[in-house]
Amino acid sequence: MQWLLVVAAYAYLIYRLVTYDNYSSLVDHFHSAGVWQYVALVCAIALFPINILAESLKWRYLLSEIEPMSIQEAQRQTYFGFVGAFLTPSRLGDYPARVTLMHDKSNWLSAITLGFIGTLALAFVQVLCGLPAYIYLFSTIITNPAYRLPLVIICSLTLLLQIVFILFYPNIPRWWLRRPLKYKKTRLTLEAISRFSHQRFLTTCLLSVLRYAVYCLQLWCVMVFCGINLSPLQALVAITAYYLLVTVTPSVPIADAAVRGSWSIIIFGAFTDNIAGVAIAAILLWVLNSIMPMIVGTFEKKK
Repeated sequence: MQWLLVVAAYAYLIYRLVTYDNYSSLVDHFHSAGVWQYVALVCAIALFPINILAESLKWRYLLSEIEPMSIQEAQRQTYFGFVGAFLTPSRLGDYPARVTLMHDKSNWLSAITLGFIGTLALAFVQVLCGLPAYIYLFSTIITNPAYRLPLVIICSLTLLLQIVFILFYPNIPRWWLRRPLKYKKTRLTLEAISRFSHQRFLTTCLLSVLRYAVYCLQLWCVMVFCGINLSPLQALVAITAYYLLVTVTPSVPIADAAVRGSWSIIIFGAFTDNIAGVAIAAILLWVLNSIMPMIVGTFEKKK
């Protein structure tokens, strides 16, 4: 199973590299970039392991009650998760890939479920931080009505559903546990969710804030490398609004880079005429946060 994921991931990566037709712009920019721009790129790359560490800490915390593990083991599983995420719509294969490296497979369904609660925590942080920035941006700077009302409604409903779920999710599995259950894995999963208190969810959100901050710093560094200089306020508004839109937009791997590139052009294009630089920044960020960890993950195998 693990080798099939690895082969499929590399086949897709080769396909993307072969079909990409804008290498000349990338090469030209690397030739023309100054020293400080390269410093910014090095900083973005240096943040890559910190990004993985933040996600590994969260994964380790989520599974602490069903499979305690070292931070090194959590990092191994997190890296391999990128292989599954790279091949599936909306990164749904991330946690199923991670659990293939678990030592105790009896809790695989509980681990996947808790992983998705961790994803919800990150999405909650992104929507909570990005919605005010989005409303400000699309009401004062980008006045195109095609983007304003529909996405405000989508983002607001997303936030509302998240809040409702957070308030009531521990009670739902407790109610189901009072009923006779046929499958043992279902009971184990419901028990794991019911023990995941609001306090533990808040801790997961705080760990997600760390990763979100790294994401934002990486994007800012990549933008500087691409010659896009924004004021602190402009960067705060644009970056948080960008990650909000990426979060609420469903995507498949074959179109993920295109979706991110499109949103980056719409958002950052409001502050700069360097559209080519914006597109290159989106591609570089995709390489940093999707391609690099996927490549590392292909070398991870169960010990």
